[in-house]
Amino acid sequence: MTESGRETMKTLIGITASAILASATWQAAYAADKISKTNYYAAYYDGRYGPIADGYWGRHGRYFWYKDLSGRWHQDDGAHFQRDSATGFALFHGSGAARSH
Repeated sequence: MTESGRETMKTLIGITASAILASATWQAAYAADKISKTNYYAAYYDGRYGPIADGYWGRHGRYFWYKDLSGRWHQDDGAHFQRDSATGFALFHGSGAARSH
């Protein structure tokens, strides 16, 4: 590899490392967040049901979600969506589309 090639490689590695660090810093900044009772569409989700299309908090404190365009809503059992951030849970925003409950 030429000297120019090595310098290009170092630059690319530096850019990649910076992007990874920035992402980790952004996630850490939100790690202490809590979803308020008035935010009906946001939740922390652990991925148990796979990719989902939409969701919202129901009147009784349970999260309702659906997976695809069929629009069939499912109620979480209380373990896979929560209002508090935690390790293994990612922030998910529902769209606020038509709801079933």
